[in-house]
Amino acid sequence: MNPRYDPPPPATTRVRTLLLGVWAAMTAAAVGFVLACGSNEPAADEWDFVPALTGHEPLGPWLWRQHNEHRLPLPRVIYLALFAASHDFRAGMLLQVALLSATSLGLMRLAARLRGRPNWTDLFFPVSLLHAGHWENFLMGYQICFVLVTLLATAFGLLALCATRENTFRSGVAAAAITLALAACGGTGLVVALPISAWVAFLAVMEWRRGATRRAASLLFASFVPVAYLAVYLVGYQRPPHHPVPGDGGAAVALVTGQVLAVALGIGVAGVWGAVVVGLLALGGATLAFLLRQLKSPADRPAAAGLVALVAGLFGVALAIGVGRAGMSADAGLWSRYALLTWPLLGIAYLFWVKRGGRGGRWVPVALAAASLLALPTNEGSGIWAGASLRGRMAKFETDIRNGVPTERAVRCFDESYYEGRDDEVIRAIPLMRDAAIGPFSPQPWRLVVTVAGLGLSAVGARWAWHLGRAVQVERARELFRLQHERFEEMLMTAAGRTGKPRGLAWVGCEIVGDAVLARDAAARGIVALVPVVVRFEPVPGSDMEDVPAAKEPRRATAVYAFVGGQWHTDGRVVFNLDPRQAAAHFEGQLQLL
Repeated sequence: MNPRYDPPPPATTRVRTLLLGVWAAMTAAAVGFVLACGSNEPAADEWDFVPALTGHEPLGPWLWRQHNEHRLPLPRVIYLALFAASHDFRAGMLLQVALLSATSLGLMRLAARLRGRPNWTDLFFPVSLLHAGHWENFLMGYQICFVLVTLLATAFGLLALCATRENTFRSGVAAAAITLALAACGGTGLVVALPISAWVAFLAVMEWRRGATRRAASLLFASFVPVAYLAVYLVGYQRPPHHPVPGDGGAAVALVTGQVLAVALGIGVAGVWGAVVVGLLALGGATLAFLLRQLKSPADRPAAAGLVALVAGLFGVALAIGVGRAGMSADAGLWSRYALLTWPLLGIAYLFWVKRGGRGGRWVPVALAAASLLALPTNEGSGIWAGASLRGRMAKFETDIRNGVPTERAVRCFDESYYEGRDDEVIRAIPLMRDAAIGPFSPQPWRLVVTVAGLGLSAVGARWAWHLGRAVQVERARELFRLQHERFEEMLMTAAGRTGKPRGLAWVGCEIVGDAVLARDAAARGIVALVPVVVRFEPVPGSDMEDVPAAKEPRRATAVYAFVGGQWHTDGRVVFNLDPRQAAAHFEGQLQLL
C-alpha cells in the first residue's frame, strides 16, 4: 500500500448507471444477433462433428482427434455436453455471449475497485467484447475454443496483476491450473501456456530461496506439466495438408502478425489496421518498458514477471498465426475470429494502468475506450452484414432440405461463401441428422430454452455459494487471529526486523493492544488485517538515532497482515501514528472494510 495515496472523490450514481446501461444494451444486442443470424445447424467445421454427436463415431478418439493444427479436448467436452443437453447448435453461441458478458461486467467492477470509483472509460470492456464484429465466433458454437483461451488468458492476467511475495505459492498453483486448461484448448492455448509455465518455475525459485523447498518442488513439477502435454500432443501430429508450409509467406508474416494484433479492437478496424497496430505497439512498448523496470523491485517482481509472460504468450499467438497463415494471403490476419485471441493484451493493459494510476492511469483508459467506441459502428455493421448474408444462405438450405431437394444440389447455396468447400461433410451429415432428429429436423426447440434456463440457475447458485464461501473464510480468518496473538507478535517482530526500517532502529518489542480490523484488498481481493500494536525500539549503535531520546519511547502503530492459504502472514509492513480505522480511511479505495 502506498502511504501517499490520495482518496478518490466519491463515485457517482450517474456513471454507474451509464456503465450498466451500456453493458445491458451490448449484451442484449449480442444475444439478439445470435438469435437473428444463428441457425440450429452445424456451421463450417461443425459439419465434421455430426457423426460424433449422433453416436456414429467413438467419442474418446474424437475428443483427441487433430483438427487443423489443434487438439481440443476441453472445448469438445464442453461442446458435447451442451449439445447433449440442448440438441441445438445455438447453445454454444449463446454460451459464448454469456461468458463474455459476465467477463465484461466483472472487469468493469474490478477497474472501479482499482481506481476507487467507476469511470465512463470502463465501457471499453462491454463495447470491445460484445460487438457483432465477433460474428465468426458468435455464429459458430464450436468457437468456444477461442473464447476459452481469451477468458483463461485474462484470468491469468488478473492473477499476475495481483501477485505478491506473500501469495507466491498460491499464485503459482492457480497459474499451473490455468496452463493445463489452456493447453487443453489447442495450439493457441499451448502458445500462451508455455511462457506462463516459465513464470511458475520462476515462482518456484522464489520459494526455494526463502527455504520453502517442498513448495518450490511442487511448483517446479507443475511448471513442467504443459511441456509434457506438448510432447504427448505432438505424438502422431500431422501438418494439415490444405495449409501452406509455415513461413511460406515470407515478409507477409510480419504483416499478418500485425493484422492479428490490430483486430483485437474488432474486424471493423480492418481498413485502418496499419495505423491501429502502430498505436497498439506504442502502448505495448510503454507498458512493457515499465514492467521491465518493475522487475528490479523485489516487491513488484512477481507481478511484473507474470505480465511479461502473458505479453510473450499472446504476442506468440499473433506470430504463430502470421507464420502459419501468411502463405494463404497477405491479409490472412484480417479475420474476425482472431479478435478475441489477442484482446487480453488490451484488457490487461487497461487494468494495469488503472492500478498504477498517474497520467497513464488516466490517459490509457481514455485512449482504449475512445478507440473501441470509434470502431463500434464498423464492427457492428460488418458483423450484421456478414451474419445476415449467412443466415440467408442457411435459410435457403434449410428450406431445400425440408422440401426434399437432394443434398448435392442444396449445398450449392454455400458456393462463394464462408461455408464453401464442405460438400462431402454436409452430404454425410444430413442423413445422420435426420435420423437423430436434430438441427433442422428437431421437433423439440424448447430444449434450448430449458438448457439456457438451467445454465442461468447454475450461475446464480454458483455465485451464491461463492459469496457464502467468502463469508465463511472471513469468519475463519477472524477467529484464527483472535487465538494466536503471541505468535503474530513474534511474526511481526521477525519480518519487520528484516526490513531495516525505521532506519537506525532495532525492533525489541511488539504488543498487540486491540482487535484486528479486517478488510479486503481491492486489487488482490484477499483479506488483510489492520492490527493496533505498540512497538519499542533500541537505537542501533553508531547510527544517527543513538542520541535521540525519543527513539526508545513506545510508539503506537497499525500492523498489516495478509490471510493467504488459510494462514496469516506479514512482511513487516507497519503504518505509524494511525489506528486501524484511521489507516483504513487513509487507504480508502484500496481497502474495503469487512
